[in-house]
Amino acid sequence: MLSRILQIACFASSIILVGLVGCSRDPGPPPAIAVEQIPAELDKSFKTAKQEIKNLVGKITSALQTKDYPAAYDAVQALGTLPDASQSQRVLTARAALTIYSLLQAAQAQGDENAAAAIRYHQATK
Repeated sequence: MLSRILQIACFASSIILVGLVGCSRDPGPPPAIAVEQIPAELDKSFKTAKQEIKNLVGKITSALQTKDYPAAYDAVQALGTLPDASQSQRVLTARAALTIYSLLQAAQAQGDENAAAAIRYHQATK
């Protein structure tokens, strides 16, 4: 009798565990951010950061203004690896990186060799 109760309890807990694991969802990547919003959002998010980080944000802004997407992507990747960044800063940086990478892809499709080289480098170092 006790053996039967243990079997039922194990079965029930297995079903519950499978249900919980099966129901959890990976939210996937964060949504991209409009390119026009990147400079202002980065400035706002990193306004109290160290000067070297502010310089990196400035490099992203400048590169976006001149449509130097490889430089913007390199800088946003560097920004994304900061150990002291908050969760909201990391999410914003990831959103900006998605947008900049899509700009890189568009530039590559239009024949921009620098963009193509940056994408090849990114793919090789993943």
